[in-house]
Amino acid sequence: MNYIVIPEGIAGDTHGRPLPAPSFVYRQVLDYILSIYGAGDTVYLAPANTYDGKTEHQLAFQYLKSKNADCRISFPPLTYEKYIDTRDNARHLKAFLGKAYRELSFDLVCAALHSYRAEYCFKNEGYRLGKIHRVPYKVTGEGIASRWWYYKHRPLHFGYETLAFCRDLFMGILK
Repeated sequence: MNYIVIPEGIAGDTHGRPLPAPSFVYRQVLDYILSIYGAGDTVYLAPANTYDGKTEHQLAFQYLKSKNADCRISFPPLTYEKYIDTRDNARHLKAFLGKAYRELSFDLVCAALHSYRAEYCFKNEGYRLGKIHRVPYKVTGEGIASRWWYYKHRPLHFGYETLAFCRDLFMGILK
């Protein structure tokens, strides 16, 4: 099975400054992928944002490898200067995969509230998606980098995803 894991932010200190670890949400998504990962599977980490010289996908790679050294993981070794949103996750991963993105099918793994928009963005970029794994997450009280402050407040996270989905639908129409 081929899995695409959508990034879900970076941990933060009590002031929202980035720490070199996946956020509590991303960690729960990564733990989920580890629970379903089997021999022969490949995990594709969608490329994401850079903070203090580390990308979300590099931190996710380190986390996954620390839990399962045999986990087969692939991701673009790139950093990006501008903010990478879900549409950009799909586009940059597509560029990394080349023609393979059309030949392979993928299951999409993502935090539940983010998953509907992620599904739309990846399908809109031409990915062949099978199952969408909508991972519920628990708000733990841990810090998160200030960019993702709304993850700590479900109603606000839902509102953010709804507005971003509307924007992505509009941008898809203009495509």
